[in-house]
Formats: sequence, C-alpha cells, structure tokens
Amino acid sequence: MENYMNFIEKAWRKFIITGEVDANVRSEIAESWVRCKKCNVDPYNGKGNVKHSDIDKLIKNNIELISVARPIMESIYSRVSGSGFALFLSDKDGYLLEIIGDKDIMERVNELNFLKGELWTENIVGTNAIGTALYLNKPVQTIGAEHYGINQHTWTCSASPIHDEDGNLIGCINMSGNYYNAHSHTMGIVTAAAQSIQKQMALTISYKLLNVTFDSISDGMIVFNENMKVKRVNGRALDILNISLEEAMEMDVDKFLNGIHFHKLFKEQNKSLNNIEWDFCIKNRLVKCVINVVPLNVNGKNNGAVITFAEVRRVHKLVNKFAGYKAQYKFDDIMTSNKEMKKMITFAKKAAISDCNILIQGESGTGKELISQSIHNYSGRFKGPFVAVNCASIPRELVESELFGYEKGAFTGASKEGHPGKFELADGGTIFLDEIGELPLDIQSKLLRVLDNGKITRVGGTTEKQLNVRVIGATNRILKNEISKQNFREDLYYRLSVMEIKTIPLRKRIDDIDILIKHFIKELNLKNKEKFIRINNFYISDLKKYNWPGNIRELRNVVERDYYLSDDEITSVNNIDYIQENIESVEKELDLSERKLNIVPLEELEKKAISDAIKKCNGNIQMTSKLLQIGRATLYRKIKKYQINVSK
Repeated sequence: MENYMNFIEKAWRKFIITGEVDANVRSEIAESWVRCKKCNVDPYNGKGNVKHSDIDKLIKNNIELISVARPIMESIYSRVSGSGFALFLSDKDGYLLEIIGDKDIMERVNELNFLKGELWTENIVGTNAIGTALYLNKPVQTIGAEHYGINQHTWTCSASPIHDEDGNLIGCINMSGNYYNAHSHTMGIVTAAAQSIQKQMALTISYKLLNVTFDSISDGMIVFNENMKVKRVNGRALDILNISLEEAMEMDVDKFLNGIHFHKLFKEQNKSLNNIEWDFCIKNRLVKCVINVVPLNVNGKNNGAVITFAEVRRVHKLVNKFAGYKAQYKFDDIMTSNKEMKKMITFAKKAAISDCNILIQGESGTGKELISQSIHNYSGRFKGPFVAVNCASIPRELVESELFGYEKGAFTGASKEGHPGKFELADGGTIFLDEIGELPLDIQSKLLRVLDNGKITRVGGTTEKQLNVRVIGATNRILKNEISKQNFREDLYYRLSVMEIKTIPLRKRIDDIDILIKHFIKELNLKNKEKFIRINNFYISDLKKYNWPGNIRELRNVVERDYYLSDDEITSVNNIDYIQENIESVEKELDLSERKLNIVPLEELEKKAISDAIKKCNGNIQMTSKLLQIGRATLYRKIKKYQINVSK
C-alpha cells in the first residue's frame, strides 16, 4: 500500500503540472482527472463549496431514501465504530443527505465541508468516490492522491450508487476514512449496503402497491397497524405458519411474537429489527424463523409495521450453499476393478436408497468420506446439504454446542444471537460424523436420543427442534472392542449400524493399484501443464509389493512425491529403502505367522507402536499423530491410558 501511495502521489503531481497521465493509473481515475481539469477544478482545494439553497426541501424530497438508508447505515456503523470511518448518503445529484461518524472523523469531515447539503460532484470538488460513482453509475473506490483535490489525499472513500426498482439512479452511499485504512472490503460493504437499501426501497413501494404485488414476495410477510391489528398477510406467510387467512387476521401480534417490545420499537425513529431468529407461537406450536421488523413511521407518526420472515431451514440452506456443505463425490468417482470393492459399492448403493443410519468402518485412508459423499449423492437427499464433522478435532467442551448449537447467552463468549449446530445445518440432508468413536460418552447418549426421535435441543435452550437428518458415522476403530472397553455405548452402536459398511484396505485390492497410480498421474499431468510424466511398468510392480499401511492416502503421497522428483518418466520409487524395509517386514511377518507364534495382545502392540513413534519423532506429538495417522486428541488419550513417557 505504501508503494502505491508513493506512486499515485507522483502520478498526480505529474498530471497537475504537465497534464500527462501515467499509463499505470487506473483508467477510471485517469479519465476522472481529465474531466476535472477540463472543468477547471482547483486541484489544490478539494473542499465542498456549493451548498443546496433549501436543505429542508432537499431532505423532504428524499425522505423515503433517508428513512430506508438510515437504519442500514447505523447497522454498518455499529460494526465499524471507532475504526476511523464515517458513512455518507447523497441524492442522485450528489448533495449530501445523511452523515454518521465518530467524533474524531467528524472533525475532519467539517474541515472538508463534507456536510449535509453540500454538493460533492466531480466538477465541484474533483475526483471523489461519490461524484465519480454517480458519474460512472457504478461502485468506485478512491485512495489518497487518486482524489483530484489535495485536501482529500489523506482519505480513502468507497461509494456505490443506489437505484430504484426500475434501475433509475436515486442516490449514493459512501464510506470514508483515513487512507492508511484502505481495504477492498469497504467496497464490498457499501455495495451490499446499496443493494440492501434498494431492496428496502422496493419493500416500501410494494406496500403502496400491496394489492397487486403482495403475494409475489418470496418471504412471509405480515402487515399490522399501530393497534397491533393484522391488516395484510401474504400466501407465503400462511404456508410457513400453516394457518388459514381467517386465523391469521385474528392473530394477536404480541402473543404470536412474544418477547418483541413493539411499542418501544415504535417510539424510536427509524429503528428496525433485522435478521434475528425468533419463534412464532402458533396454536401451541413453535415455528422457528429469521425475521425482519420494519416500523412504518411516516413523519414521526407510527402507522404499524411490516414483518418479513423466512423459515430457519431455508436460511440454513443458503448458509450451506455459501459455506460449501455439499457432497462432491459420486460412486462413479471410485476407481476399482476389484470384486470385493464392487460388492461393497453395490451394498452401499442399496444402503443409500434405504435412508437408514449407516456406519462405515475401515482403516485410515480407505476412502470413508468418499463413500459417505457417494451415498448422499445417490440417495433421495442429494439436493440437501452434506455436512461433514471430524469428531476428533473438536475440543471436548465444545462438542455439544458444535453439533447441536446454542441459544443466545448460553455460556461466556457465546454469540448474542445464538448459533445453529451442524445438525441444524444438515436438516433435509446428511451429516457425516467422521471418527465417531472419539465422541465423549455423555455426547454419545445425546446423539442416541437424536437418532431415536430426530429432535435436538440447543445448549441453553428448552425447546426441542424436529429435524430430518440422515446420520452416517465413520471410524477406524473396531467399535465392538470399544464397547467391551466401555468407550462406546452398545445401544448407540446398534442404533447407528443399521447398515454397516466395511471399507477394504489397499493391500487387499492390489489389482486396483495400477488403476489408481494411472489416475493420480493423469490428475497431476492435468494440474501441471508444463510437464508430462509417463509411468514405467517396473514402478507399478514395485509399488504392488508394498503393504500400504496408509492405504490410498499413502499411495497418493508416494506417487505425488515421485512425480515431482521425475523429469519425464517414473521408473522407480525414489524412497526405495522405505519400500524395501516394508516388503522385508511383511515377508518376516508372514514367516513368523507360519511358525504360529503366540498372539500378542493388541493393547501391547498399540502401546509399543506409540512409544516407538514418539521416539522416532523426538517427542513431537504433531509429527507422531501424522506418522500413526490418528488425531492428536486420540494420541493424547492413549498416551495417558498407557502412561507413556513423552520425553523419551
């Protein structure tokens, strides 16, 4: 940023002195400078110097724009307060209508005559975000010396034009502050604000034309007067609340939205409620919605309010869309020619259609999440969300709130609005609980209840929410052994494993190694277009001799490493000692097994494996967990269980 500020300052001085524009100056700024020069704007000024002749008339002519924009500006300001930014609203001609800012920034605003009623067009004050945005009719950001007037060189401004529902320019919203606080996100903020204002303006107009347009609104809408009497209800509201028009018209607003103090809200000018989760109490039912309440205060008189609302599920669906809660893989993406794998896929497809709970058991790296995503996409839930949760990665004290959500004020540090859990976000789709064997026992009992009745209760909440979620669990543990150790609930196991799928380790599907290697190389060649690597058959033969304890994940790792270490053809495994040691180890194990040695208890083997791994990694727990391919939380628990000295 500092380099750019130095460059643009030099480019500005060059233009002012010579009239020549540096080719590296943004075109929209360069063109604006040229326009300013033609208009004889004083580059050594940049302060407002033309005031509207009748400010009261100006405000009156734009009262609807101001009344809609003011709450949105206040909402934005509440988030940036103290950061050195101020918000401005102008009409379509560039006259300032509204200003909100901190005391310090307002002092600087006064110095520039950046005041209500002042005209801030290019031909008056030079290149600036408001004037240039209005001239170009598009969002504009101006930083430092990009402003034509020198008095604005310490400012950064982002502005976006505002249009009515017919696309006509009606005003502009601007966010200004110190130039060293310049950031691209301010442009996003004002653009989103302009869009919000446009939507709210459309809502105001639609109220006037309610008889024609009311039922075309996608959200539920209820209009009531100053006496809390319902006057209008659209069809979407009736559908969401599952009531008749007659029942809706007789509703007591204070009762069906219990807890919102409407009378207090009406007393505050231009006060509204935006995007809050609230329960409609309808015929002893709770309907969870996200609502907006906009009072109809005209010239200081309360005329009631408009409530718009959408079901929480619909809002969560939008959240899932942007948060990426979507399954990418399908059964067709599974590369195999192995008979057992094909049998497993056939069974998984039947399980997908059944809509039963599913348990996937198998070693790490065998594609448990790939199979779970494929099941989701093959099922009738494919249009719904797919939410994956790694149970081992969540701190124990946060597991319940992460899975089931929490209400506002449920605990110290909780969001003021509350927060939906992963189960709520998965409503209508699938939740994938990876490493489910790591769940604490108390959470297992709550999960069992969810599996039994499909209902969840948020942390700090008192009401149950009915959900429609399919649960797919996955683990690399043998859960029946965990049950005997009292680490996993037996009733949860049987409730979860209605359909049980066991993934097949790579060492038991050697015939797939050829296919997988070629697939990985093809992907890498497509990704790295500057090189094309071929595979030697001896390379594939070498890899088929390996035992692959890390399964497909390890195979991909080896192939990718050899790919980048090769020039044009992979002829051998680069880390051949590593592979040979494993081959010899496997042969030795086979030889020993033929002698029918006494079986060593699994716990002793596990303890020795962990101890050896810790020594090899010099006590580094993160490296050890990667080497053993287990989560750090699991590793710490086993270290404690076996009383292993980490400092060795």
